[in-house]
Amino acid sequence: MIYRILEFLLKVTVFFYFKERYVSNRPNIPKGRPVMFVSNHPGAFMDPIVITTFSKKSMYFIARGESFKNKFAAYFFKLIHMIPVYRKEQTPELTHKNKAVFGACSKHFEKGRAMLIFPEGTSKIEPRLRKVKSGAARIALGAEAQNDFNLDLIIIPVGLNYSNPKDFRTNVHVNFGDPIKVSAYQEAYKNDSFVTAKTLTRDIESSIKAQMLLIEKEEDDKVFEQIQSVYFKEMLDRLKVGKLTAAEELTLKNEVIIAIDFFKNKFPDLSIRLSQMLKEYSIKLRIVQSKYTMFDHKVVEGKTSLIANVIGGVFGFPLFFVGALFNYLPYRLVGYFTNRFTQRDDFTGALRMVIGMFTFLFTYIIFFFIGFNFISNWIVVSGIASLPFLGLFSLGYLKLINRVKAELFFKKMILTENSSIKKILALRVQIIEEFEEARLLYNKMEVNKD
Repeated sequence: MIYRILEFLLKVTVFFYFKERYVSNRPNIPKGRPVMFVSNHPGAFMDPIVITTFSKKSMYFIARGESFKNKFAAYFFKLIHMIPVYRKEQTPELTHKNKAVFGACSKHFEKGRAMLIFPEGTSKIEPRLRKVKSGAARIALGAEAQNDFNLDLIIIPVGLNYSNPKDFRTNVHVNFGDPIKVSAYQEAYKNDSFVTAKTLTRDIESSIKAQMLLIEKEEDDKVFEQIQSVYFKEMLDRLKVGKLTAAEELTLKNEVIIAIDFFKNKFPDLSIRLSQMLKEYSIKLRIVQSKYTMFDHKVVEGKTSLIANVIGGVFGFPLFFVGALFNYLPYRLVGYFTNRFTQRDDFTGALRMVIGMFTFLFTYIIFFFIGFNFISNWIVVSGIASLPFLGLFSLGYLKLINRVKAELFFKKMILTENSSIKKILALRVQIIEEFEEARLLYNKMEVNKD
C-alpha cells in the first residue's frame, strides 16, 4: 500500500520536475514475464524513480546493505521493495547474507516481477559508465539455473540521459535497449558458470553504453560541452534535419564525441586549434557576463523576440502574481532544505525532487483546508489543482523577464559599439565556420573509409 501511494506521488512529481521527458524503445519491455533492468547511475535515488515512472512497471530494487542497519529504515525500505546487498568493501561481516538475498531475487523472478539493478554499484554525475560489477549477471544466471533455464528472464539495458540532474525543470531521456535473453547463456553456463557470468557482465556493460551519452575520456567533457553550446544547434540548422527525436539527437551527440577523438588522433594540430578557440570564446563570454550581469549568451545566438516577450510579460503578469503568491514559500523551502542536506552533487537533484514532493503536497493540503472553510467546494478543488501549473508559469515568466532585460542590454551594447561584444560575436562566427569545415572533412574521411 505504501509503495503504491509513493509510486503514484513520485510519478506526478517526475511530470512536474522535468521540463522535457523523453522515452525511447519502451516496446522493448516485455509483458507477462520477469524482467531485470540494468542502468547507468548518474542521479542517486532519482534514477530508480525515473526508470520506474517511464517503464510503467512496479519494481523491486537492489540497494546497499549498509542502508539497512537501522531497524526502522530496514522495515521502511522493505515496504518500498528495496532488497539489501552487502559489499565486501563496506560490510564484509555481512556478505554471507547475500546468498539469501540472491534466493529472494529468484523468487521475485519466478513470480514474473521486475527488478532494477545499477551494476556500477555507485552513483556519480558523469557521461561515463564506471566498471560494471558481476552481481547483476550472477543474479540473473543463478535465478535461471535454479529453474532449469525455464524462467524466460529478460535483461533490459537502460541509458539515463539527463541534461542536468541537479536542477529543476531540466530534461531527461530514458532509453531502453534491446532485450538480452538470459536463456541464451544456458550451455555456456553449464560448462563454466564463472566465465559465463563474466561474459554476460561484459554484454550488459556494452548494452548500457549503447543507450547513453558516452564520453569515455574525462578530458573530452569540457570540449563536448563547449561544442554543444556554440556549434550543435548551428550544425542542425545547416544539416536541415528538422526536429530530431531524443534517440536521434543522442546518436548525433555520440557521433560528435567520436569525431572529437578522431581529430585528436588524425589531425592533432586542428584539434588543438579548435579547442583553443573554444576556450578563448568561453573565457571572453565569462568576462562579459561577470561585468554585465544581465548579459545572456542565448541572446548572442539570436533566440529571443523582444516584442513577443514584452507582450507576454504584460499579459502574463496576473497569472505570474497568483502563481508566485501560492508557490513562493514552498519553492524557497525546497531550496533551503536541499542545500542544507546535500553532501554530494549526485544527490542534489534527487533530494530536491523528493523534498519538493512532500513540501508542495503539504502546502497544497494546508491551502485546501483553509480554503474549504471559506469557499465552495468546487472552487477550492479547481483552485488547488491549478496551483502547480501556475507555479511553473511563474518560473517561466521570470525567465521571460530576464530574457527581455538581457536583450535590451545586448541591443544597447551593439548600438554603443561595445568592442568586447563585437569580438565575442566575431569569434563565435569564426568558430562555427571552422567547425563546419571540420565536419565536412570528417564526413569525407568516413566516406573514404567505407
